[in-house]
Amino acid sequence: MSRPSADRRTTRLLNALAASAATIALLAGCTSGAAADADADADSADRAGRTVDTILGEVTVPEQIDAVVVIEGRRDLDIALALGLPVVGFPIEEEGALELESPLADARAEAEANGATGLFIADEINIEAIAEAAPSLIISRSDDVEPIFDELSAIAPVLAIGEQDVSTWQDDLLLVGEATGTTDTAEALIAEYEARVAEVSASYADVIASKLVVPLGTDAEGSQVRPNRLLSNVLQDVGAQPSAAFAESIETGEGVEFGPEQLLDAHKDADGIVALVNVADEWAATQANPLWTQLPAVAAGHVVRSDKSTHEGGPITALHALDVVEALYATF
Repeated sequence: MSRPSADRRTTRLLNALAASAATIALLAGCTSGAAADADADADSADRAGRTVDTILGEVTVPEQIDAVVVIEGRRDLDIALALGLPVVGFPIEEEGALELESPLADARAEAEANGATGLFIADEINIEAIAEAAPSLIISRSDDVEPIFDELSAIAPVLAIGEQDVSTWQDDLLLVGEATGTTDTAEALIAEYEARVAEVSASYADVIASKLVVPLGTDAEGSQVRPNRLLSNVLQDVGAQPSAAFAESIETGEGVEFGPEQLLDAHKDADGIVALVNVADEWAATQANPLWTQLPAVAAGHVVRSDKSTHEGGPITALHALDVVEALYATF
């Protein structure tokens, strides 16, 4: 049999190489397609994230959270910091609004060291500043985000939490924990608070059972007692015996207010007072008020001071409020 000519052999070789190249290309295409499908599946999973029910409906939070912005600055910021979320932006209090150091000061300073910054003055929400922060999640109470929900949702998923009249800080902590994969941390924080409540309750059991106390806001316009502020809730958690004004507010679920001239009559039954006063000038005026100095609790030295930073918050603020409550009972 005659051997193929050189031209025929060359043609066969080229055909074989072409077929091999086609096979390699096919295999590469399959591999690339499989990789692309895997990437698409991963992207889809990231987009799917964790879906939770909120007061404003369902929201899906991405599995990977790289940046969090909070809008209200008390309960939302407290929860985000306590859970170790990567906070990049938050509101700041107007200068001079408070005198006492915030319960969140240390945690916020740590977040700032990691790049977090104040985006706008509290209650003056700046949509552009939030967008520039490029969050992967926005957290705030429903009252703040509901009017601008669509605008915020165009930036990132919005996780709406409640406030005193809607939910407890524990409820919202667990909600954010579920949404961000930090449920174990949330449960540990609640357990820490409950253990501390039990400790204070046991340490001061006799005093708590025998002394009437009141969380009392006071200013030039009079005095106020609110039943659902965080400090008020903490007092109730340790089993505090309420003064008449505090008991009325708890029973009705609403705040009670008294004119300046009613200060002595309204609160003379209180054995202990947590004075809720925000700034130095107001505190000086309160202490100089003759009716204030006639209050039995004041005359006996059973007064500690706090401010609106303990009106609302999450686990960090709740533990701070417990310190305030313990300081009050320690005066007896």
